[in-house]
Amino acid sequence: MVWEAMTLDEYAALQRATGAKVLKVQGTWWTEPRPFFFRPLFPFARITPQARNYPVRSWVGGVLHLVPQETAANSRMHLFLYDDPDGYCLEQMAAKQRWVIKKASESFCARRITDLDHFVDQASGIYRSFYHRTGYFYKRERLNTDYFAAWARPFFDQPKTVIMGAYHKERLSAVDISYRVEDVIIDDIFFSDNQSQSLRVTDFLVHTLRESARGSDARFIFRGFPTGKQTLDDSKVNRGCRIVMLPAYCKINPMALYLGKTFMNESYRKLMAITSYPDADGAAPNPRQPR
Repeated sequence: MVWEAMTLDEYAALQRATGAKVLKVQGTWWTEPRPFFFRPLFPFARITPQARNYPVRSWVGGVLHLVPQETAANSRMHLFLYDDPDGYCLEQMAAKQRWVIKKASESFCARRITDLDHFVDQASGIYRSFYHRTGYFYKRERLNTDYFAAWARPFFDQPKTVIMGAYHKERLSAVDISYRVEDVIIDDIFFSDNQSQSLRVTDFLVHTLRESARGSDARFIFRGFPTGKQTLDDSKVNRGCRIVMLPAYCKINPMALYLGKTFMNESYRKLMAITSYPDADGAAPNPRQPR
């Protein structure tokens, strides 16, 4: 599997087509994951803290972004990364993880999915299974097959998107959607059915992703931000993902912060996890600067 690099403009167009709120200010693409709260669409964008660099709506809510090395930071941003894709080797993993991956590989095979109709026919049911198993509150409308098809179509219209399926006995069991944006592989979307979880399909697809990224010359595999849910965050750490802490700037309207803490507890918890992620002992981890 090979990723063809997208430009930032191509990535922004794809995200907009699949429902994300994005806009460009002073050459930087921003995304609005929550009302009036913005962060750069490309998580590694480094921005000098200045009012003219921000979306106007952010003054109601806030912004969070990395800063250039010579710029003073008032916060830190935590990201989940595999920061040496070319150095991945299964035999260097812990014995238990090697065993899990090898057993999972006996149950699944991975194939790239290029046909929209096949994807909708098989993946829509998997999404419903995932939604009800996890209590996932986001994007409930995708439970409708027609809406699911409309959401999926832009991924297939953009040939640089890598849609990978895990198949068990020739039946699709899990889906992973990723892209390469400039020199970073972004592992963006994953969902699976109930049966495949017991067969460790997540470990299988993470292994497949990392194997495929070897020799790609990508700097990182980005696997998202901490969520504040310990089980979800620990699952990434247990699969060898690093929590990398980078200098950042965070500015939030005090009233918006109060309202978020009071009425949007999950969003507030995620913000706190991104900016102050504790290690197992409850202390902030040591800064680690990727190469």
